[in-house]
Amino acid sequence: MGGLIGLGLASLPQSPIARLVLNDVGPTIQFEALARIGSYLGQPLRWNTLDEAADYLHAISASFGPHTREQWLALSRPMLKADGDGFKLHYDPAIAQPFKAITPQLAAAGEAMTWAAYDAVHCPTLLLRGADSDLLTRATAQAMTQRGPKARLREFVGVGHAPTLVADDQVAVVREFLLGP
Repeated sequence: MGGLIGLGLASLPQSPIARLVLNDVGPTIQFEALARIGSYLGQPLRWNTLDEAADYLHAISASFGPHTREQWLALSRPMLKADGDGFKLHYDPAIAQPFKAITPQLAAAGEAMTWAAYDAVHCPTLLLRGADSDLLTRATAQAMTQRGPKARLREFVGVGHAPTLVADDQVAVVREFLLGP
């Protein structure tokens, strides 16, 4: 969701955003991926241990790519909050309501507006894509390199939706873009 918020802000007249990084998201979002995310988002889950919670999060997020156990625990901790003698997810479960309400028709209507916003972006843009992403297709990513800010596209093999920006190669791509000329 951060990528879409960033896209919206970068599309505003006189936007203060100087460089935009979009992580595996674009104007066309596959309905099936939204339905997949909506199937687990907002569930009232609770775990007895951090390890149990991390294992669950890893199971629903396997497409994020390979991670060491330490990396996965580091990614999981901020997503959890203590709940008595256990843990629960650290977000408002109502975040799932829009995912459950989306239909293919609503997704298509939003697509036209999001492409218009993307075409209004004028700052340098880096588009990251998991090569196995079910949310951002290769065709949409390629279109994003040809219109609007003509994003620089970097794909990561063995990753779906979405790169976690933990691996050294992923960090290097973002660092180079943000700190480069």
